Amino acid sequence: MAKAGSAYPQVVPRAIDLAHRRVTSASRRWSVDRALARSRVAGASVVTAGLRTAVRVEDLERAAAWGLGRMRWTDIAGPPRPTVPATADEIAVRRLSRAAASMVMVVAGGKVVGVVEASAGPAPSLAGRLERLHGPHTEARLWLLRLAGKLGEAQGHSVYVAGGFVRDALLGRVAERPTDIDLVVEGDGIGFGRRLAEETGGHLVVHGGFGTATLEGGATPDGTRLGRVDVAMARRERYASPGALPDVVAASIDEDLARRDFSVNAMAMALAPSAWGRLHDPWGGADDVTTRRLRALHPLSFVEDPTRIWRAARYATRLGLRPDPGLVKAIALAVRIGRYPALSGQRLQAELELVMDEADPWRALRLLLGWGAFRLWDPSYRVTARSRARLAAARALLGWARDAHVTLDGLDLALIALLLDQTRAVTDRCLRRLALGSGPGSSIVDAEAARSLVRRLEAAGPRRPSRVAEALRPAKSSGVIAAWLAGGGAVRRHIEWFLREGRAERPLSSGEDVVAAGVPRGPLVGQGLAHLRDLRLDGRVRTLDEERAAVAAWMQGLATKGESR
Repeated sequence: MAKAGSAYPQVVPRAIDLAHRRVTSASRRWSVDRALARSRVAGASVVTAGLRTAVRVEDLERAAAWGLGRMRWTDIAGPPRPTVPATADEIAVRRLSRAAASMVMVVAGGKVVGVVEASAGPAPSLAGRLERLHGPHTEARLWLLRLAGKLGEAQGHSVYVAGGFVRDALLGRVAERPTDIDLVVEGDGIGFGRRLAEETGGHLVVHGGFGTATLEGGATPDGTRLGRVDVAMARRERYASPGALPDVVAASIDEDLARRDFSVNAMAMALAPSAWGRLHDPWGGADDVTTRRLRALHPLSFVEDPTRIWRAARYATRLGLRPDPGLVKAIALAVRIGRYPALSGQRLQAELELVMDEADPWRALRLLLGWGAFRLWDPSYRVTARSRARLAAARALLGWARDAHVTLDGLDLALIALLLDQTRAVTDRCLRRLALGSGPGSSIVDAEAARSLVRRLEAAGPRRPSRVAEALRPAKSSGVIAAWLAGGGAVRRHIEWFLREGRAERPLSSGEDVVAAGVPRGPLVGQGLAHLRDLRLDGRVRTLDEERAAVAAWMQGLATKGESR
């Protein structure tokens, strides 16, 4: 029995007490297959080299299953891991684990004696934060989430909102930036979706192969329209090959979060009335939101799904997140592997379109260029200083067009800027990879035609607008853009004038006016109108009377030429 007033020693766990010791070491020179074999003999779950390099055996198994067994195992080991002495107290270990959001290496006698896996801290509630949010979409969304929690509880299912909504709530952006709602159900997600559709009057589209459904057209009781709502069962995913679409099986919410791309997306908020607002954050996403860090959950994340590379650039740009070293290394690994036969060109094209929908797509494209991401379009894609300059120029051109009220297609502009300095063979392969190689987009980038157009514009001189227009009028819009990117200051001014004014110039006279001035019906009418248009471009006629006189002089010239023959 405890004696009143007596002090008793407190047991403080040490790092070695928190660590699991199923660890084995391997040479850095070993392949994935050899390191995996060593782990199986040792019964280990983590393989290490030195004091700061480690990889989970499950990642080695995944790499081996995808045919990557001959790679060095350290290539998938992620960034250097933090270390603590075996005698460090629990507080120090947890603090370091939280900051690193990774494994912590426990060291004694100059070697690794165990690892402490990163774990989530106490689950805070977002309920108070949500109450402080205000905006045109917030009330309707919160009504929807509360309804979803009640319906799930009535069906015996736990329902969560995951991904972007939770991340944006932590950022205080829910009311400012409406996004799709992603609901996750531990149980029959499609059945839950049907019930939600009944309550909101929306239309449910079911995607049975993935256990997901999409609700559109729903509304609150007061008639406020709800945005798109994605409903999915909590699931694990297995990728049969890199870049393939996944096979899915039902799972818990924590397993569902573990399959996601980035820690800032691997969070969920409980919606049941009894647990409303409780945050599930097993991967430390809330800390990464606070520190503005973009971190991939697994070293093979981008090999598993290379389109995540484009997503990383979008999130880094839109949310102001800083890619951490592990993410950059994981992207480099995916780019090095290179070819992904299971990854369709349509998916790559869709990711580029999503980038161009961002508020600042050019910053995202610069990140992708720096990461070498376009080598996934073709392994021979080369990045040069000129490549970066082309992107900066394309951004400037789009800004000029916006101010000048000239319509330019941003996606075409980006493709031209990214491919203009590649060889013709690389360009053609890239366009085919994007499923653009045999349709209207197949000739979107023609570097030689652009250079030829630049030469013609340079020869036009500064005083003959009609010659500038004559050179540019037959060119495709993509060719005009390419010439602007490839040309110097004078060429760019010519093109800007043409896009803003020159291509829209028309004579005051109609075809009937030209006939009335003595031009016989037939091809000469069109030629006469074109002659008047050029005279107007050069400032030589301004009024209808001047145009009539010009037509008469033109006809006289034709007659004189005919007589001289």
